[in-house]
Amino acid sequence: MNDRILLVDDDCSLLNTLKRNLAFDFEVSTCESGPEALALIQKSEPFSVIMVDMRMPGMEGIEVIQKARPLTPNSVFLMLTGNQDLTTAMNAVNEGQVFRFLNKPCQMSDIKTAIEAGIKQYDLVTSKDELLKKTFAGAISVLVEIIEYVDDPMVDTDDIQASVVEMLSDTKLGSDWRVPLTSRLMVAGIPLLSIDQREKLASTPIASDEHRAVVNQVFSVSSQLIKQIPRLEPVAELLDRMTTLDVEAGSCANDEDRIAQSLLLSYYQSLLKRRGEDASTAIAELEELFPNLDAEVSDRLQQSVDSLPPKTIENISTSELLTGMTVAEDVRAPNGLLLIASGRKLSPPMVTRLRNMVGLETVAVEVQQREAELAAT
Repeated sequence: MNDRILLVDDDCSLLNTLKRNLAFDFEVSTCESGPEALALIQKSEPFSVIMVDMRMPGMEGIEVIQKARPLTPNSVFLMLTGNQDLTTAMNAVNEGQVFRFLNKPCQMSDIKTAIEAGIKQYDLVTSKDELLKKTFAGAISVLVEIIEYVDDPMVDTDDIQASVVEMLSDTKLGSDWRVPLTSRLMVAGIPLLSIDQREKLASTPIASDEHRAVVNQVFSVSSQLIKQIPRLEPVAELLDRMTTLDVEAGSCANDEDRIAQSLLLSYYQSLLKRRGEDASTAIAELEELFPNLDAEVSDRLQQSVDSLPPKTIENISTSELLTGMTVAEDVRAPNGLLLIASGRKLSPPMVTRLRNMVGLETVAVEVQQREAELAAT
């Protein structure tokens, strides 16, 4: 529970009294003006409750709250005032800016009760946020790891996520909670493909109609599965948007289309990388599939390829395998059974499986040239 509270009032004597009485139950910070409070909010850990005096010289309480809310969107705001202006109080509450409105003089017990209620409200909001961003994300990571363990998705979802976040950052759009979840869940439909569809996904040119039909099928099935999970509808909507002609053609009409296009581009980059395509061929294929890409997006694709250091392949002992290493060649059991396809990044269960495989002594992995040189020295 976050019991950090901030009290903002130009009355220094009142602040000291409040702090003395509330410090037994809460972690209290105080500020004597709006600008001072905004500076503290900007540089500190989030406060669960911020109580602001309505009438202060220079910057009144409502203005402080309006400027503070973008800086700390989950904080709960209380307003303390000696002004009996009911219209101001009603407007502040109705606009969602203020959780409780307290009139001076106010009993310390009433202030403490209001703060405790504010902390409960803060915990409710942040726990919902944590459920969406962390619990869901963790459960989905486990789900995708199982999918990748039993069925090769032909892409690396970690690479897709890293690529799309960087791409959105370059275009000043920024990432939100949907992006990492979509990056991971877009492969949920792959295990439901037929053998013929999987072969097309693995080998046909990405700009061909048959390949695009299979990719759209993957995202459509993934979307249908995700729509069954409450609160993940925005992820399903992004996947549906990735199958539209505008996003494929590169003629994005809005920011949502651009986010979907970045996800789609990152997907194809990972797919071509797993196929073993060289950089120039991959760029040419992407430009054929996305004929109307913005110049800055095309430049970013080229730069991402140019910045990749050369790789070497090393055979290392299974006891030295680490999570995150990329398999350079198909790993097979002594009886010929395919264990892990070339291009896959090792997850913790994969590492354990390979270490415990009787008769398997070494695995070929990709090593960046700089890493290889460092190891040699």
